Amino acid sequence: MRETRTIRAPTISRHHRPRIPTVGEFMRALRVLHRAYRDFPLRDRVHVDVRFLTCPFLPVVSSVPIGARVLEIGAGHGVFSVLARSRASRVVAVDPDTRKMRRLTGIDSVIGFDDCIRGTFDVIALVDVLYKIPIAEWDGLLARSTERLAPGGVMLIKEHDPSARIKHRWNRFQERLASALRLTLGEAFSYETPDDFVRRLERHGLSATAKRIDRGYPHAHVLYVARRA
Repeated sequence: MRETRTIRAPTISRHHRPRIPTVGEFMRALRVLHRAYRDFPLRDRVHVDVRFLTCPFLPVVSSVPIGARVLEIGAGHGVFSVLARSRASRVVAVDPDTRKMRRLTGIDSVIGFDDCIRGTFDVIALVDVLYKIPIAEWDGLLARSTERLAPGGVMLIKEHDPSARIKHRWNRFQERLASALRLTLGEAFSYETPDDFVRRLERHGLSATAKRIDRGYPHAHVLYVARRA
């Protein structure tokens, strides 16, 4: 059963945005992805390109401290993990979908759910993961992730703002299409506004901020930066 939940409008500042990547940075990242996935099937390569072109990965990657130990939960094809390699000392990517989790150079790829991972990390990333999970299960995942954060570690969560109605409708159409084509697992389509989700993160003892990173994109992308004391 699909669960959709939209709460009250946020007070998120649209003026507080990360730096926009330059054309050169964008093209270099695209070349990195093409090298990383050159031996993958055409279907996967096309999906990776579309994913990169429609999702602002670079502002998320730029939030990774140099030399950090990074865990990506729900990594899918691992686009974030591939791009984060240049900044991280170690990258672990975990996803339950055996169709997507192929070996990638410089990345520890694990087939499974987040509870199969041990150890602590400086950065834990969830990029477009929570909306595919029922809201009732969010706190369990966030609690486990918080426990794996090293002191001073940061959780980077990229999701969508459901209060941006036009962009949100387009996002829901695209995700339903992806599910119909069996490109993604899960059918929850669960959302919270930035204000409510920041409060949820704070209940887990994290200091959290929300930033819109959707300029030039068809979706209402929001980056949550949640730091452990």
